[in-house]
Amino acid sequence: MAGVRLPAALVLDNEALQALADPRHSKHRVMLEKIAAVKYESGRGASVRVVTPTAVRVEARVSRRTAGTASLGRFNVQDIALDSTRTDRCVTLAAASATAVDATVAEAAESEARTRHVSVYTSDVGDLTRLVAQVDNSARVSVRPI
Repeated sequence: MAGVRLPAALVLDNEALQALADPRHSKHRVMLEKIAAVKYESGRGASVRVVTPTAVRVEARVSRRTAGTASLGRFNVQDIALDSTRTDRCVTLAAASATAVDATVAEAAESEARTRHVSVYTSDVGDLTRLVAQVDNSARVSVRPI
């Protein structure tokens, strides 16, 4: 149907997660503005999911138990955990010369793109753009710089 928008999802890579989690990060305001813009573009009352693979949280060293990470709760950032099926898909994606963490980001984008438009926020636009081109529903995924 014309004019009907799919809900949106944001998938956060390492630096995007660090920037959102740490108010002292030089790009913290940038991430706040990006999330606000996606929520605005999605329309009033639209569902916007903010997710990050657990492997990204480990690489970024972002613990929910650390003081100063309140924005993860404020924006309801959800962890995407790897089960056996997701891990197998990540292995396939990583075979294309991707890092394990980048593969988890691409897999999370692929999973979210089944029902939503997805924006992947990263400081590694080139590598993730090439990787996301291999995922199902890649037309619904855009890779954006932080």
